[in-house]
Amino acid sequence: MRALKTLGSLIKNFMILFSFIVSLILVIVLAILLLLIFDIKSNIATPLIGGLHSSFVGLDESTIDWTIPVRDRIPVVLNIPLETETVVVLTRAVPLAVNANITLPGVGQLNNATVFLQLPAGLELPVRLDLDVPVNEELDIALDVRAVIPISETQLHDPISNLRLLFEPIVRILDNLPADFDQAGAFISDLLAGRMPDLLAETDYSRDPWIGFSQTAGVGYTLGGEPWPMLNQPVTTGIVPTGGIPALDEGIRPEVYANGTPREINRRAFDDMTGLGLPSYFYDGSYALYRHRMLLSSSQSTVRAETGEATSSPTLQANE
Repeated sequence: MRALKTLGSLIKNFMILFSFIVSLILVIVLAILLLLIFDIKSNIATPLIGGLHSSFVGLDESTIDWTIPVRDRIPVVLNIPLETETVVVLTRAVPLAVNANITLPGVGQLNNATVFLQLPAGLELPVRLDLDVPVNEELDIALDVRAVIPISETQLHDPISNLRLLFEPIVRILDNLPADFDQAGAFISDLLAGRMPDLLAETDYSRDPWIGFSQTAGVGYTLGGEPWPMLNQPVTTGIVPTGGIPALDEGIRPEVYANGTPREINRRAFDDMTGLGLPSYFYDGSYALYRHRMLLSSSQSTVRAETGEATSSPTLQANE
């Protein structure tokens, strides 16, 4: 019995000593963190999170400017219908022998007489052309095709914008948190006085996260103002990026949440596009799959046609 009491006392003393040591270590670590917290914020957290955020902003603001040299020979086989009136010039004298009936005064009439004429070189003759001109040649192609594509005007804008929205609340919170002990004192005083600082308020950084690019894009490009061909006009679907944490995201985009959550807005947008008869593969991310199936279907139809089998064109549904 006495041995059990002694053992219990030893365990009790050990636990007290262990708790004291752990508490002391935690206090020391906490003190070190408090001393280093502003350095961690300024030199680690802010550059890391801000670097990711600004990179996504820069990616969305970037413009692809690339010139594609096209050097090739292409076969041209066609008939060109030619129907026109023109003037031709004789390059050399052209002799003519014409049968004619000639009446000579005082002599009489000569029947089936032959008249010899010569059309001189350089004579202009009006002619009418109505013929097909066959063309079967190989033509040299030498083109420099320049493409200037703003990323924000393509579907890449949506995923890039969503990545930006994931980090933007964190970046703003880090920027609005105290950066030194003086700011920390004022921050705590505001909290004690019941004045909650707006941690999602815009900062100088959030207004202009990306400084610019190391090379230009679009300089000297004169077709930027040309209208899109009517058949190629994109349709605005009304779908919005989902963003990050809803409570923080609403503070960044209050105008979006005024019409419901992003999920609700996107559900309505899908219903609207369905009502317009627009296949979903044009905007739900499955266009690559749709195109693959179309190519596969086309190749299979070609094989069946070459082997003499009956063919039919399968209809692809919008939600395949």
